[in-house]
Amino acid sequence: MICVAVLSLTHAVQAQNIGNTPYSRYGLGELNNNLGSLRTAGMGGVGVSAGNSYQSNTANPALLYYNSTTVFDLGVNGQLKKLKNSNESQVDGNGNIAYLTLGVPISKRWSSAVSLRPYSVVDYQINATSALPSNPQASIKSQYRGEGGITEVYFGHGVRITDGLTVGASASYLFGTITKESSSLIEDTTLVGLNLERVIYSERTRYKDFLFRAGANYRKELKEKLYLSAGALYSLKTDLSANRKTSYERRTIYEVVQDENILPDSVKGSVSLPSSLRAGISVDNGSNLTIGAEFYTQNWSEFRNFNGQQELANSYRIGLGGEYTPDATSVGNYFERITYRAGVNYGNTPYKINGEQIKDKAVTLGMTLPIGRSTIYDMYQFNTAFALGQRGTTDNNLIQENYFQFSFGVTVNSRWFIKRRLD
Repeated sequence: MICVAVLSLTHAVQAQNIGNTPYSRYGLGELNNNLGSLRTAGMGGVGVSAGNSYQSNTANPALLYYNSTTVFDLGVNGQLKKLKNSNESQVDGNGNIAYLTLGVPISKRWSSAVSLRPYSVVDYQINATSALPSNPQASIKSQYRGEGGITEVYFGHGVRITDGLTVGASASYLFGTITKESSSLIEDTTLVGLNLERVIYSERTRYKDFLFRAGANYRKELKEKLYLSAGALYSLKTDLSANRKTSYERRTIYEVVQDENILPDSVKGSVSLPSSLRAGISVDNGSNLTIGAEFYTQNWSEFRNFNGQQELANSYRIGLGGEYTPDATSVGNYFERITYRAGVNYGNTPYKINGEQIKDKAVTLGMTLPIGRSTIYDMYQFNTAFALGQRGTTDNNLIQENYFQFSFGVTVNSRWFIKRRLD
């Protein structure tokens, strides 16, 4: 088959360009594990039990209740990676929007939010060169690449049932297109004037459907200035409808198209997304300190791709993190009004290749810096989050990613529907 597993190249490969996000070759790409904001990212991914009044609480719709003012939240992120295998290494980078969120309180017991964020990203390119056994003067140059991803439009609601107990639900519309190409050509140095052309096999798959989640959170005062919160989020299993178009085309080595849409075909199908569970606990003093832990698991072994094949493994993720604001009301010291965050996370990704499940571990930091002076009507914040981590290994012909992720964003809190009066 032309579409081979791009990370399972044998030792016969002599040179490679191992791409930006090589593990996005599998499944639906590299998944966005942060369902919350930059606050969540800076705390090691802890979010389903740690509500906040001034940041968007989309990590768990049950926590939307705590957004008592209108919240506009925008975040962008980027990353630098050093990718290496047993023979080669390279540095790469990219950037993307992290989320765009608007949260609006409906009543004293009910708040809602709408958000736009990536669900997954596909971005890889592998150029491999191997010897042709029948002709030592010739070589096989293969190329595998993919791009695109799936976008999520989120719409959630959070309601207070009784003192301390809130529940929530969300509906997300997933849509996007993933394109994958594979090609090869034979290069023979003994042949002069050979017209080098690639025959490229292309798959363009468009996905769309709905994803539903349900959440709950309970917060109880243990003693004065000490609160315990427990939260959970469950994502229901769903089938994404898919439409795949395939074709062949001829290109020169300079990417000039000679002939396209050869033998085009279009097939409808679906992929199965398994259910997932996130659960966490956190403690806070009701003022300026929060510490939490979170566990996430998803049975990706139940995932079936467009061809009905199982290609992923069950994943999990553990996160620990916290935040601290020295003195949010300080007048003379700006640094005391900054919120500082830190966290760690560790887990198994869904990718299991050559018998090795790919692990991911990271240390995170973050801050929220107040902009100007807050009033009873408006508050502006500048948010940052950073992660230094490692994914994968160089064993068994695999790829290791050492990455530095950085995110920046702005949060605006505003009280709407208030009639102002001038005295």
